[in-house]
Amino acid sequence: MVTDVEGGMKEVEIKNLGFEERKKMMERLVRVAEEDNEKFLQKLRERIDRVGIDIPMIEVRYENLNVEAEIHVGNRGLPTVLNSVINVLEAFGNYLHILPSRKKPLLVLSNISGIVKPQRMTLLLGPPGSGKTTFLLTLAGKLGSDLKVSGKVTYNGHGSDEFVLQRTAAYIGQHDLHIGELTVRETLAFSARCQGVGTRYDLLTELLRREKAANIRPDPDIDVFMKAASVPGQQIDVVTDYILKVCASIHSNESKFKFCAY
Repeated sequence: MVTDVEGGMKEVEIKNLGFEERKKMMERLVRVAEEDNEKFLQKLRERIDRVGIDIPMIEVRYENLNVEAEIHVGNRGLPTVLNSVINVLEAFGNYLHILPSRKKPLLVLSNISGIVKPQRMTLLLGPPGSGKTTFLLTLAGKLGSDLKVSGKVTYNGHGSDEFVLQRTAAYIGQHDLHIGELTVRETLAFSARCQGVGTRYDLLTELLRREKAANIRPDPDIDVFMKAASVPGQQIDVVTDYILKVCASIHSNESKFKFCAY
């Protein structure tokens, strides 16, 4: 059930939610991003907390983590054409075991331990070349195979060999490339298609079951948004509309809008 322009209620099939209906829904939920977005997110949280559902969270622990690389030092480490040719020939000789490796070991991360708590924003500080990117790539499971890693990293007590880490953690670098021919909406929609609905459908099913048992009637607009964001096909459009609505409300000029959306 959705609220129409006159304030009445209208029954709508979620899978057939049109552009105009999604636009009107976003106007009611997030009219002014600076004021309404926090209220909207709070309503989502309150609806889930009302029936006692715990959102899945991940705690990352790393103990005695070491990352070591083998690099060329001195003039051999400079990115010149001559060095590139020599490196290729040397790598081929190393593969045939006819030439010794001239690379020197470099300890990028040395015996670090800590905990990344859920529901918190963690700030990682350090000078250039201190290993920040290497550390984040290690936690996200995207470290290169040419680096040697030792130590222990667990996610809610489980090692990375017990599940597919790439479906749980993502690393977005500072140079996030996109297809230049796509519009902002098409770029966000493509990203949504890659992510899928995940566990939102199961969460919504359990949420509706508990609300029905407790005789709780949810907010109609919040209910429509959560259902549309959990149904394959519609979730691409409704989540994209939400992100575009928030970004467009915050940034008025086109360049800032594109930056925010990307």
